Amino acid sequence: MKRFIKTQALAASALALSAFTLTACNNDIEHFIPSVDAPSFVSVSPESNLKSGLDSIIVSYNKNIFFASSDYEKITLNGEPVVSAHVLGSSSQLLIMAHIERDKTYELVIPDGIITGPNGTEAAGIKHTLKGQSQNISASLVNPNATAATKALYQKLLDNYGKKIFSGIMADVAWNTTEAEKVYKWTGKYPAINGYDYIHLHSSAPSGWIDYSNITPVSSWHNAGGIVTIGWHWNVPTSNPYASTVPVSLFSGSKEMPSDWSGNLQLTDQATKDILAKASVGSTLTVKITNVGSTAQGSIKNSSWAGFVDESGKSWEYFDISGDHYSMVLDQTTLREMQANGLIITGHSYTITDVTIEAAGKIEYSFRTEKNGFMIDEAVTKGTWAYQFIQSDLEKISAHLLQLQNAGIPVLWRPLHEAAGRWFWWGNGSAESYKKLWIMMFDYFKAKGINNLIWIWTSEGSDAAWYPGDAYVDIIGTDMYGQNGEAVSASDAAKRFDELAYRYPTKMITLSECGTVSEIPAQWSANANWSWFMPWYGSGSVVHASESWWKAAMASDKVITR
Repeated sequence: MKRFIKTQALAASALALSAFTLTACNNDIEHFIPSVDAPSFVSVSPESNLKSGLDSIIVSYNKNIFFASSDYEKITLNGEPVVSAHVLGSSSQLLIMAHIERDKTYELVIPDGIITGPNGTEAAGIKHTLKGQSQNISASLVNPNATAATKALYQKLLDNYGKKIFSGIMADVAWNTTEAEKVYKWTGKYPAINGYDYIHLHSSAPSGWIDYSNITPVSSWHNAGGIVTIGWHWNVPTSNPYASTVPVSLFSGSKEMPSDWSGNLQLTDQATKDILAKASVGSTLTVKITNVGSTAQGSIKNSSWAGFVDESGKSWEYFDISGDHYSMVLDQTTLREMQANGLIITGHSYTITDVTIEAAGKIEYSFRTEKNGFMIDEAVTKGTWAYQFIQSDLEKISAHLLQLQNAGIPVLWRPLHEAAGRWFWWGNGSAESYKKLWIMMFDYFKAKGINNLIWIWTSEGSDAAWYPGDAYVDIIGTDMYGQNGEAVSASDAAKRFDELAYRYPTKMITLSECGTVSEIPAQWSANANWSWFMPWYGSGSVVHASESWWKAAMASDKVITR
């Protein structure tokens, strides 16, 4: 019985295998795949404001698509092949890369059949209108109370924007027209704009070597038909000008420093930090001593028990001492560290009787970050000496700006420039503090009734976080200098212009400072359509704009002169 069943099973298997073989070899069997519609066009993004230069365009369909990247030349913008095209992974989107020009309208054409669906069905071609980036410049100033003369100047700039470019030159020593006269001597024409600077505000005095209350150099230029721009390399005290020169005690008593280095005086408490907070760069730390041994040494350490190292490279780890005291003049590095964490005084073979801190006898001024105790974060914080000084200087400069306003002189006002570069004190801190300072100045002048200013903010490129905002800026400037004697090319100038015009579409863009750049006619032809240009003045062997450069500029029919 078992043998029969096994034989029967084998027979059944053979029959099944035979049936399978016959079926598999039957070429008459049809395979049915459901039909799928061809991909349909959905959208193009972006359709407008395509960024000048190489930009991306996304074309979307209603289902996954296939495209041979080698066929990219069949896709065109205004009849010219795009740079590249490929499907984004396995998706319904085609990424196109193409060269875009500012203010230009394009027709995107994708021919029939080069886009297919999952089953090879061909998508219909498309034609779509795209627009390159463009600007829509604000017709009004950010100060609604601007004087009629100021509004007229802005309108003059606006009327010529993109059509012609105003010429400008920066004065040397801040308050004259010497450089403009030089340009006139070379070319027979004066620049339209002369640049001035309140750099010496702290030294200005009636009948002094610099006197900003004497506006003759400015009014004469204005009355001759010239435009006035003023910047402010804002010199501030590098240390607290209000600090008492009377020594303030950090310690008074008797603290022995045995010969085995086991003694120390830790001045790291909050009371010490509060006193040091009022010190400044140039303040002198004095340690009064007695019972000084012949081999005595002093040591001034930080809170980590390492000797301070000042900006000159000098280590205060240990040093020989004698007499009745030793002292340390604080620079920005040592002062900041002491203010944050205090200090520790140690050494051997002497006794400490007193430790004092006092302000420097002479106050130095600087607009640079280096070795400057003036910090922007403190300048916008009420109760600090830096804030007190800011308020004092804003009061001083307000009087000078009002004097120009009363004389009917509008000003292209360009303060706090190049902040993101951080080489000026107004960039030595946070972007938020910088914006607070800009707005503080804006509001202060508004409260004073100063209405003759057109506000120009200077960009350093990737510094959007430092922008005060559209409500506080009329015009965007940029400062551009060649490096190592090589001029900035016209194409690089145009790229900078396009980047700023894209980021600030409602603001005119200007070349607010320049030096060693390609000639203005070449820049203009490359589409760097600045509102104006202004080379910096030369100094010594440094020439920012040569005689031949100026001749080329002033001979152009696109350049506006005085």
